Amino acid sequence: MVEREIYYKGQLVVTRVSGEVKSQELIDHVFWLIDSHNIGEIQSGYDQLLYVNNIESMNIQEEDLQRITEISTWLGQSRGKFRTAIIAVDPTDLKLANFYKSLVKSSDLDVEVCNSFDEAFAWLGCDNPEPEKYK
Repeated sequence: MVEREIYYKGQLVVTRVSGEVKSQELIDHVFWLIDSHNIGEIQSGYDQLLYVNNIESMNIQEEDLQRITEISTWLGQSRGKFRTAIIAVDPTDLKLANFYKSLVKSSDLDVEVCNSFDEAFAWLGCDNPEPEKYK
């Protein structure tokens, strides 16, 4: 399941991935980000924080991340440069996050893999919008 909250008038999207995660959900999320930008719900140059919580199963392959990268870098070009902080601690999550980071290295996407909400919000340079929720 992919859930999102939009903060700071569309400048920050916090995305929670939980439960049974399938690659199509993440692909749909990227299309949601593109569409939300196109209608003005998310602003150009926005920041995204992505984290996993209570994962039951994850069916994501490296090919899926390559597809997500293609969509983000080609179809999502109109969004301009934006940053994503990914909180990853589990070895599998770290592997996928670092692989995604390596794929977007030559694009207008800036990705950082972080260990905590504090580190992620600090890297994004924004205040935690809900400190009790994101700790």
